[in-house]
Amino acid sequence: MASILKKRSEEKNNEQANTDIYGQIEYIDQGLRSADNRIRAIEKRLSVKTFEPDQVNIFQDERGKIDEELLEKLDELDEKLKHLEKTIQEKQENEIIQIRTQLSMIEERTQRLENQNKIRIGKIKVPIEFSGLAATIVMFATGYLIYSGHWNIIRSPYYPIAIGILFGAVVIGKFIMTNSKR
Repeated sequence: MASILKKRSEEKNNEQANTDIYGQIEYIDQGLRSADNRIRAIEKRLSVKTFEPDQVNIFQDERGKIDEELLEKLDELDEKLKHLEKTIQEKQENEIIQIRTQLSMIEERTQRLENQNKIRIGKIKVPIEFSGLAATIVMFATGYLIYSGHWNIIRSPYYPIAIGILFGAVVIGKFIMTNSKR
């Protein structure tokens, strides 16, 4: 019984495979026939069309007019292209000038920032921090007052007020130096 079922399933598979192959062959055959018919129709059209000499002259005249129109349009397009190129070049030159001015402004600002905390001693620029210098002066003065025994000056309210004024003056001086144009 199993062998009978096995044979039937093999026969079904063979029939389906044969049907698929036949269908594909028929599809290809139809495509070839369609292409053949199209080729014949094109051959007929080509063999029927013959030109008389008058028609050739008419075509040449029309072609000459079309050529002239095309040349005129090409000249117009060429002029427009030249104008466009000139406009683009002018715009690029303006942009380059703007970029150069911005770069010079940035360079000037950078130089100002680099030189704001420097003093000149001869030809050498020496960096100096004014708040640090002021703190050093205050520390030396306080040390001297302590060493010499002048505790009454250190304890008086005027001494810290003077130190505060000194540091405030340094900050204001630094602000003015930073924002001033050199």
